Amino acid sequence: MKNHLLLSCIISVCIFSLPIYSQVPGSNEPNKSYTGEGVSLSFITVNNYGNNLYIDNVNIGKQYSNDIFVSSIDNIKADTSYSIGSDSYTIAPKVTVTNVGRAAVASAFNVTLSISPGGYSNTKHVPSLLSGVSYQIVFDNITITPGTALNISAQSNYTLDENPMNDQLNQYSLILPGVQRNVLLEEWTSSTCGPCAANNPTIDAFIEGRFDSLVSIKYHVGWPSPGNDPMYLYNTTQSYDRRYYYGVNAVPHVIMDGVANPDYPYSNAPSLPTAFYSRKPIGSPVSIAVTDERIAGDSIRATVNITVHAPLMFGDYRLRVMAVERKITYASAPGTNGEKVFYDVFRKSFPGSEGITFNITPGNYSFVYTYKVDKIVWVDSMMYTTAFVQNDLTKEVINCGKARHHIEKNIFVVTPPAIDFKARSFADDISDGHYSTLQNSNKEILGGFNVEFFEASFPPAGWRVVNPDGGITFEKYEGANGPSFGGSKSVRLDFYDYSTAGRKDSMISRVYYNIETSDTIKFDWAYAIYPGYADSLIVKLSTDGGVTFPYEIFRKGGSGLATAPSTTSSFVPTPNQWQTFAYPLTDINVPVELTSFVASVVAKNVELTWTTATEINNMGFEIEKSFDGNNFIKIGFVEGRGTSSEAHNYLFTDKPDLQQKTKFNYRLRQVDFDGKAKYSIIVNVFYDVPDNFALNQNYPNPFNPTTTINYSIAETAPVTLKIYDVTGREVSVLVDEVKQPGRYEITFDASSLASGVYFYKLNAGSFSSVKKLSVLK
Repeated sequence: MKNHLLLSCIISVCIFSLPIYSQVPGSNEPNKSYTGEGVSLSFITVNNYGNNLYIDNVNIGKQYSNDIFVSSIDNIKADTSYSIGSDSYTIAPKVTVTNVGRAAVASAFNVTLSISPGGYSNTKHVPSLLSGVSYQIVFDNITITPGTALNISAQSNYTLDENPMNDQLNQYSLILPGVQRNVLLEEWTSSTCGPCAANNPTIDAFIEGRFDSLVSIKYHVGWPSPGNDPMYLYNTTQSYDRRYYYGVNAVPHVIMDGVANPDYPYSNAPSLPTAFYSRKPIGSPVSIAVTDERIAGDSIRATVNITVHAPLMFGDYRLRVMAVERKITYASAPGTNGEKVFYDVFRKSFPGSEGITFNITPGNYSFVYTYKVDKIVWVDSMMYTTAFVQNDLTKEVINCGKARHHIEKNIFVVTPPAIDFKARSFADDISDGHYSTLQNSNKEILGGFNVEFFEASFPPAGWRVVNPDGGITFEKYEGANGPSFGGSKSVRLDFYDYSTAGRKDSMISRVYYNIETSDTIKFDWAYAIYPGYADSLIVKLSTDGGVTFPYEIFRKGGSGLATAPSTTSSFVPTPNQWQTFAYPLTDINVPVELTSFVASVVAKNVELTWTTATEINNMGFEIEKSFDGNNFIKIGFVEGRGTSSEAHNYLFTDKPDLQQKTKFNYRLRQVDFDGKAKYSIIVNVFYDVPDNFALNQNYPNPFNPTTTINYSIAETAPVTLKIYDVTGREVSVLVDEVKQPGRYEITFDASSLASGVYFYKLNAGSFSSVKKLSVLK
């Protein structure tokens, strides 16, 4: 059985007004083009710690009969990457082409790969291709010298091709000299966690087998109950700093290099190796060497030598240094899970968990940290220092090192007891990690038929991933491909390991131009339920170049989202466990053009006002309200004007029965007479109406020359706020007007007054209050 907790938050936001419907002509203009502003998609997932979701082959436009798409350059990374070593090396470039047309390609055609500088040009023949099938071309060898920028162009030459927009793929690549990386394995565990005891033997054996190329740090946590893990209690603050950094809320939990999340349970044979080898072959621009020197007495002097071999990409890079104890042995189990021996236990961070920034200019740098060995608790011979460089913008670990290179003893894998695959221990407090965004800023203006296979770099050019909690999010997955087109990869959201329920992640497409209202949007998806846990997928559409996403074209969750039978294993779809969604853009023809939608607090109510420029067949508007911005309820209905070419203003008053601060979210569901409906954007308002009148003490006090005065108005009333000197003479009038209920703030400038004591008085209806302030010059 799985247990999870949700944490409710109240967030203060601004009131805003936006046009909410982009008018799309109906049948009188069936081929309207969105060329001016473009079309974009937003894939939004809502996690409930269920099972994995896959998305593939997102396409938009009309499918041609004959269309060859040069879809990816497979083994030369776009933009900046790093080699292992500075020597020249030979590679056979690989390019994938796909028949995205409806008809089969019956005869062979040529594809030419050109790379400059150097004058490389090589042409290969592609045999016949069925519709939807991909073919990887292996070109002749080319020698690449690290540090040389490459302009790569792959061009198909199929004579019957009807869509020239995707016949050529251009890529800029800069491969800089780097070094072999070590992989950082971080685990969160506890001596009171049963699933930890079942998984740790596999994890420990995996670490031992790769001890020279892997740095391991294990953070102990204070759950499950009784939460008395002694390794956690030794340093509770810093043990949790890394947990909060990633938003870890379940144990055991493993992350490699800050970005690779092995599939759970880790006792499954492919889990840890798959994550490890996704990182190990990637060159690093930084090398790290750590040495420990025992100083007479009770201290260790750790020297961290860093060489930056090549310029780093933009980021917020931090050096983090930690003291780790290789092996801790207890005579009897310190917790409830039976474990007595623990490896690579985190002890302390130096100088702190945030680490330090350092010079990322290529060169050699040395850092020295001296720390005392706690001989009462630590075993001196087991202590060693680890160090790693991490980009806090993406959480990717660039490289890592450690001062210990020998294994204390052999570790043997024991067969773990049978456990529920999803059995984990959950924190009582749900933590968000640091917000992160992955973005590929390259944007191409496309037209005709556009397809994203997710076979090359991720996110693809012009796409971005929004990861508010900094935890598990959209990632490219090798080994599952949607049915619409050939390939071997897709995008996965690993709900199976995403233990923090209720979190949203978004994947936003590039902007597609030259799209017409008669075109269709399609994508493949696959999902299986973990019994009792239902995740959701929402897809929204923008027709204004990604500025707003007012059109919800897909919303499914749980059994409605499922394309395969439920399973307690981590779901990977077979070829027949996918479905394809299709949405004609003609369906977004909106019978009403709204030009504004505003929410505002008036007296103790919330007033919603909106304006329509035109209306066609408009029955009216359902008003919906939500506290969390996700779950809406209907609170009212306002009749529309049927068909009208004139502007109309509408008003709806919500009367909240609340006496505390909160945020309300509102949207309109416009319904026409034949039952079709469209949602507006969501507007929100921060509702904070005081129960009583109040005048607060100014701050700062004494002051020179300005101070701030706050006051609260509980009911609509004429309000005055005046300043008096000690003789009762009025020296300034700050407020003299009718005020609506709310909290107010005003700045008083006493530049023209002499030093001394003054009084400020608030009158609001029958309420009156006086306080003293001091001007000190």
